[in-house]
Order: sequence, then structure tokens, then C-alpha cells
Amino acid sequence: MERIDLAISQDPEDLQARQLAGDIAMALGNADRAVSEYEGLMSAAGESDLVRAKLAEAQVMANYLGAAEQTVSQLEYTVPLAYTAAIALALSQGDEATAAARLEEGLERFAGDPRLLTIEAGRLYATARPDEAKKALEPVLVIEPLVPQAHKLAGRMALARRDMVTAKKRFNAVLTARPADQTAMLAMAAIARDTGDETQAANWINKANLAGDPHPIGLLFAAQMAYDAGDLARAFELVEIVPPPLASAPDFARLRGLVDAARGQYGAAILPLRTYLEGASDDYAARYALAQAYAEEGELENAWVTIEPILRDPQARPDALKLALDLSRASGRGDPNAIQTLLSARLKAEAIAGPMREAGAAIRAGEWAKADAIFTELLGGEGSEEAALLNNAAAVKSELGQHAAAVALARRALAKAPDSPQILDTLGWALWRHGKDPAEARALLTRAAEGAPDNREIAEHWAIAHKGA
Repeated sequence: MERIDLAISQDPEDLQARQLAGDIAMALGNADRAVSEYEGLMSAAGESDLVRAKLAEAQVMANYLGAAEQTVSQLEYTVPLAYTAAIALALSQGDEATAAARLEEGLERFAGDPRLLTIEAGRLYATARPDEAKKALEPVLVIEPLVPQAHKLAGRMALARRDMVTAKKRFNAVLTARPADQTAMLAMAAIARDTGDETQAANWINKANLAGDPHPIGLLFAAQMAYDAGDLARAFELVEIVPPPLASAPDFARLRGLVDAARGQYGAAILPLRTYLEGASDDYAARYALAQAYAEEGELENAWVTIEPILRDPQARPDALKLALDLSRASGRGDPNAIQTLLSARLKAEAIAGPMREAGAAIRAGEWAKADAIFTELLGGEGSEEAALLNNAAAVKSELGQHAAAVALARRALAKAPDSPQILDTLGWALWRHGKDPAEARALLTRAAEGAPDNREIAEHWAIAHKGA
């Protein structure tokens, strides 16, 4: 950019240099500079649908939506980027109908445009059609010079299916084209963290924050890592500097509540955790923290109502079950004997806790064969009838394409915990992928979705199985 600036200073009328400056500014995430350059081009070069489209896209990125709306209204749609800019504006305004209409029009006129194909792939992926999204994206991923938006979407899709090798490749490609892309850097941080490299994760977070204004996700990552490491002072310091409009966002509210509870600030923890759980009812870690906060504040009825759903979780931690037992006895709610039986079973299952954590780390890293080997060994020893073990082993078998084995294991798990949404989902999804009994698969996935309405993965499985049904 320094050389471009030098060229512009030597010849302010060099329109090619000014357009290149705007393009580079966009790649670096400097939307204000891009707006300035494109506005200058419009004044100097006269009417140009391409430059107007670039200006509109930059205005959307800079959140100048009023100006972007005016610019888009003047587009003649003679270039594919005009449709891309109009779609971006419509989505930023929450107008999905207009965005869909512009996308359809754009694909009719410019069927092979890579940006439009990427947007179409994103639409397919958002509507639970991952296979169609992948197919739509394939021709775009081989284009040179690469299309950053396509590789970013492909990276997101790879992360969702725990393919860390592909995800890392795709986000590295994004950073090759856009070295200051904070989203790609934070994705790399997530990959590093999920593969157990906390140092590299911290490095990527620092790079992301140095690339521009501190990114909210960067703050969240850093605060979560501090919390996980037991550094409550640092975690509190980071959540305290979150801008007020973001502080109420679900992920920030969750972490703020967990930090407050861990610091013994139970009264302060209640509101953010309660608000968060209104949209994430199956987050049992947050649920346990909220129940504990209520109990410490003497609100035993609220504490019991909060902790009770955890009893249906086949992987409920002993400390959560112990709290449920204490609350049941203190409040007269529930069946203490049944909870004691659950607690005894979970304490017995602690013998396999270490290997289960190791398998969980392998799953987060996308190392399915490694996780399968761990589970296979555990299934041959003590704890072989543990519902959580059977369920997780079934999910891994399904990912490896061993659907018959997955179904058999999931049925055994469901016999142990017949009301668990997670196990219902595992069995339903394995049946659906096996293709043997779609009706039973849909019925099980419906029960899972009803039991965990806020679980995104279950919702996606339900949507795929019910597509066209």
C-alpha cells in the first residue's frame, strides 16, 4: 500500500492507482479508505457500474447503510459485483427476500460468477443442505487468483464437520489473499485450540487484535482461555472491557456469568446466565453454574428447576448430580433415591473419565479413527454399558461411515437414557445416514429437537432428514 500511496501522491489523477488502492484497502479490511478511493473515482471517472458496485460494497462493510442504499439504487447491474453488493446490503438490513431475489437474478445473468456461486453455496449451507453447498463451491475453490469468500465458507464447513486439516488449509488460503482478515485469524485460533495448541491459539488471537480494532470474538477467545486456565482475574478483566452493545450477546453473557460464579459473585452471575439459558437450554455447564448461584443465594426452588434437566444428560458430571441431590433433599422436589442411583453410576464411570477426555479431544481435532480406537478399547472393559460412552462411540462410528455399528451402539445407549435428546439425535442421525429406516430416523430426530430446541446441530440434522418429507 505504501507504493500505491506514493504513486497517488506523485499523480493524483492516476485512476488505476486509486482503484488499486481501494481494492487493497478492502482486502485489508480498511473500508473507510476504500470508500474514499471509490468516491474519488466516481467523481473523476464518471459513471461506472463496476466502481459504483465496489463503492456500495465498501459502504456496506463500513456500515454506511444509508449511503449504500443510495448507491445500490443507481446500479445498472451490468457486472456481477453489482448483484453481490445489492445482496450484501439486503442481508445487512435483514431483507432476506430481496437478497434471494437478487441472487437468483444474478445467477441467471452471470451463471459462472465465483462470488455469486459462493453466496449460493452459503445459502444452501444455511438451509441445512451441506452436500449441495459443497458441490456448488467446488468449482470456485480451484479458481486462481483465489476467491477469499469461497475459501472462508469452505473453512467454516470443514470446521463444522471437524475436518481440521481442510479447515486450516482453507483459512490459510484466505490469509494469503487477505493478510489482515480477522475472521480467518480467529478461525485459525479455534483450530489451534481444538487441536490442543493453546500457545498458537493465543498467538492468532493477538495477531487478530493487532490487525485492527480488538475483535469481539478475539476478546471472547482470550477471556475463555483465561477462564479455562483458572486465571479468573484476567478473564474478569477481559469481559469487563467488552463494549456494552456486545456484553448482552449470548456467548459474552454466558462467560460473564461463569466468571462471576467462579469468583463467588453469585448474585451478579444469575442475570447473565438466566438470560443466556433462555436461548441455550441444553448448555448444562451454564445450567449447573446458574443452579449453584441460585442455591448460594437461597433460591432453592429456582435452583431445583434449573438443575433438574441435567438429570436427563447421560454425561452429567458428578458435581452437578451431587448438587441436584442436595437440592432435591432440601426442597422436597424430585426423587433423591433415583438421583443417588444416577450419582453412584456416574462415580463408577469416573474410572473411564481420562480416556473419555482423550477421545473428546480427538473428536474436537477431527481425529475420528483415534477416537474410535479409544472407544473400542473402553467398550471391552469396565464401564462398557455407560450411556455416554455408548453414545459417543456411536457418533464416531457414524462419522467413519460404519452406520450399522453406530445404530447398534446408539440403541444400547438409548436403552440406558431413553429421554436424552443427544442420544435420540445420535440414533436418529445414524439411522438417516444408514438409509434403512427414514421414518424412524425422522421420529427420533423430532423427539431430539423437541427435547433440545436450542441445539443447532440437532436442528440441522432434523432439517436435513425432513427436507422434502
